[in-house]
Amino acid sequence: MDDYMKDSMQNAVEKAKHQQRMRGDWNDLMEDIIQEGVEKGMFDNLPGKGKPLDLKSNHFEAGQELAHSILKENDLPPAWIMERNQVLAETAELRAEIARKWAWHGERFTAVTTPNERDRLTISWDDTCLKWITQIEKLNKRINTYNLKRPSANMELFKLNLEAELQRAGAARWLR
Repeated sequence: MDDYMKDSMQNAVEKAKHQQRMRGDWNDLMEDIIQEGVEKGMFDNLPGKGKPLDLKSNHFEAGQELAHSILKENDLPPAWIMERNQVLAETAELRAEIARKWAWHGERFTAVTTPNERDRLTISWDDTCLKWITQIEKLNKRINTYNLKRPSANMELFKLNLEAELQRAGAARWLR
């Protein structure tokens, strides 16, 4: 058999193997192709081989490299992260206050015996809930502002509502 026929048969065999691999699992196919490239030495002469990667540059912060490097050098987070941290801290404070006030009102309500004292506690609880509604409205405005500032790849904050926050604390909306 001459060299042309050998090359032709070898090409046909390789083509058949390639077509067979194309029918199989894609993950295995990619792994096989990479492994084959390693075995053939296709990755041996890459620029920078054996040197550490330069992780300082971030291709995803287009146009803001200087600003981010200055913030990083001065140990400052970006404004949207500071806003997020403040909103989360205020949310945690609100949730702690709801749990604390519910425990106090619930305990007192079961302990009192006169209708006047129960009415006073019911009104006090309702006033506290109305105050929280106002607080939540302000927090939700800040959450909206944060969600507009944040990079789209980062998680948004969800708005709060009193019923969900009371439920989280195991509290009832109406003291009865």
